Amino acid sequence: MNRTMKKSLVAVSVIVVLGAAWTGASWYTGKLIEQRMGELVNNANGQIRTLLPKAGVKLAYKDYQRGLFTSQVRYVLQADSSVAGEKALKEGDEVAFIETIDHGPFPLAQLKKFNLLPSMASVHTELANTPALKKLFEVTKGQSPFTADSRISYGGDTSSAITFIPIDYQQNTTSVKFSGAQFDADVSRDLRNVKVSGNSENILFSTKNQWDQIEQFSVQGLTLKSDSQMGKFDLSIGDQQVGIKQISFSLDGKETATLVGFNLNTQLGETDKELNGKLTYTLDALKIQGSDFGAGKLAFTFDRLDGQSLKQFTNAYNQQALKAVQAGENLDAEAYQQEMAEMLIAKLPALLKGSPTFSIAPLSWKNAKGESTFTLSVDLTDPSQAKAGSEPLLAQSVKKVDATLTIPMPMAIELTTQAAKLQGYSPEEAQKLAQQQVQGVAAMGQMFKLTTTKDDVISSSIHFADNQVDLNGQKMSLPEFVGLFGMFGGAPAEEESGDEPTDAPAPAAPEPAVPAQ
Repeated sequence: MNRTMKKSLVAVSVIVVLGAAWTGASWYTGKLIEQRMGELVNNANGQIRTLLPKAGVKLAYKDYQRGLFTSQVRYVLQADSSVAGEKALKEGDEVAFIETIDHGPFPLAQLKKFNLLPSMASVHTELANTPALKKLFEVTKGQSPFTADSRISYGGDTSSAITFIPIDYQQNTTSVKFSGAQFDADVSRDLRNVKVSGNSENILFSTKNQWDQIEQFSVQGLTLKSDSQMGKFDLSIGDQQVGIKQISFSLDGKETATLVGFNLNTQLGETDKELNGKLTYTLDALKIQGSDFGAGKLAFTFDRLDGQSLKQFTNAYNQQALKAVQAGENLDAEAYQQEMAEMLIAKLPALLKGSPTFSIAPLSWKNAKGESTFTLSVDLTDPSQAKAGSEPLLAQSVKKVDATLTIPMPMAIELTTQAAKLQGYSPEEAQKLAQQQVQGVAAMGQMFKLTTTKDDVISSSIHFADNQVDLNGQKMSLPEFVGLFGMFGGAPAEEESGDEPTDAPAPAAPEPAVPAQ
């Protein structure tokens, strides 16, 4: 046997050995995947029971067909007969996901993308056209609304690229145009840690209203980024950012309102017993019928919110919301609002257990003439620790309040002028009317001692602690402060209690304060 022949035999032997090893590893991977399916389903059902315990649905897998290099399976969301009451899905209805699985350690789907990193599997997922989703597939013309290509590591973590298909659908006088969307998601094996980022260029919704006018609503430039994990209270914590370049409303082709540069940033964290967070909203511009109404910002923070109480409140809220979804058009809106209010009142004392704090710093709105700002800081206390007495729950629960308001009069006049123009006033009439209205508000605020005016700025400051109120430097008791609002039309205390009026002369009305120049 010559030297060349020996080298060829060695090469063939290596290929055979590698092929056998790959085949054996692929077969073993397929078996390992099958064993892990039960764990995946259990984790998913655990999340469903935690977040929506009364939804009445569960996940299962069916029709698993394991091959040497490729397998197929159907994951099915269906009604859970063990949960009493109305369910999100009817008995027999299914939402099914069809998955084609390429086994590792070198899945063919990953090799085609020149990804040579070993992994347990590469999975292609599509939504199945089941009777429960008939209307959705009519919109997508028979195609799966999305596809997902995922890489599963041997540790069980998943990285997915998710594509939502473009949609161009019209029925009668209603149409939907959607450019599609791309999302990347990294999910831990136990489903408790999730990272998501994605974007969509445009969605346009159009319909005719009762006056035969064409209404259009569009969202352009949507971006999303989220890095969250399930905390110790089974509540999602972490950071999220949502951005939208433009939101537009139009009527018969004419722009009615446009929001430019809307952004929401959320930061949620936790300690051993409590939750804290900050939410920031910004809007770069609000335009109504082509007029620039300005830009706004809101920063809201909270701290020391009792984790277990918030978990119970969130569960109760989710169940009420689920009932509303299930009721659909049969929802009794008034009864629903009443139930939500009763639930909030019942849960409020528990939510105050950690003596939480809240602040708005700031809420602001600005235009070409200036910026108005409002700040608020509230320290609450556990009402169960308060001394027994006849004070209402709110008075027992509030420990301290600090609030400030500043409104530059030129800014307010500009905003009011823009609003008057929308009502049909000429620019000159709108300007004159706006000046009268703003000056009237400033004078009334001073007359009732709620605001002060200096250097063309309307301002107000309130400090409350130890049952005492400091309003713009004037100290008074809480009942006296509340009594100020009786001047706006509230009934006097004697009338509220049902006592007969006396013949005592009425107190003289306060004289209007002269605005500072």
